[in-house]
Amino acid sequence: MKYQYHDLHSSQFEDLVIGICEEIFGIGVQGFTSGTDGGRDARFDGVAEIFPSKREPWRGITIIQAKHTSGINRSFSEPDFFGNNNAQINKEILKVKKLYNFKELDNYILFANRKLSANKNEEIVNEISKETGLAKSSIHLMGIDDIERYLKRFSRAVESANLNVLDELAEIIEIFAKNRETYPSLDELDGVKEIKRKKFLEKNKTNKLSDEYAKIIKKQMFRDGHYDEITSFLNHPDNQNLKRLYEETVDEFKTKIVIHRDSYESFEKILDYMYDRLISRDPDLRKNKRITRVFLHYMYYYCDIG
Repeated sequence: MKYQYHDLHSSQFEDLVIGICEEIFGIGVQGFTSGTDGGRDARFDGVAEIFPSKREPWRGITIIQAKHTSGINRSFSEPDFFGNNNAQINKEILKVKKLYNFKELDNYILFANRKLSANKNEEIVNEISKETGLAKSSIHLMGIDDIERYLKRFSRAVESANLNVLDELAEIIEIFAKNRETYPSLDELDGVKEIKRKKFLEKNKTNKLSDEYAKIIKKQMFRDGHYDEITSFLNHPDNQNLKRLYEETVDEFKTKIVIHRDSYESFEKILDYMYDRLISRDPDLRKNKRITRVFLHYMYYYCDIG
């Protein structure tokens, strides 16, 4: 399956790269948060599982970089990426040299969602080797064709980046946004009633959701009428497949939230992160930003997440 890599959030592309690297180097790959990182996006220390081959694997400290662009049909050959002092790779060479000199790097691999020709690969590898002292055999570039090849072989890398689950939730929200006026109120659907929410305040305290944010959610759900809209949409007989997809998506999000809960000081940070990931990679959701956020708030209020 081919993905629109330019539509991914940069952090999502990094997750995809780390997923691939866990397959080719090993589960010990350590991801790094965004920010000033000395040129490192991820790190592996040890003997690689299968890269560049099982017979002669890389050994030592491998620094992994992911360079994402939102441009379409971009290449390694473009001047903003390589070939002058202000280009991305040329700036990274200085960081690689520093790491190598301080014995904090033995191998270097760079991923980019750009096209990479054989001639340009050779030129860039030669330049990195010449400027840093790192052997050519310890330098590797991964272009978009390489990424596609690895994703076909290692499907778990896709799962680690949540590409499928975000696609599924985006599909549900898009359909709802286009058809929200066509669904009946709750009292017109047999067996569908509002859930009791006597412990909403307790839930918010447990999840460290602020009172101000809770008021926004309640206003959207009831004063603005979105609770009835979404509940009716998910429970309409014509939408049984969408509801099943919604429930599967919720299960995936629950698992991810449990795993990464300690990384966020409050639950609104989690909701905001999910929102950013959705609208950053889906052009249709960028046209429906408010509905996207409301749908996530519904998931929280209904206790599907949190």
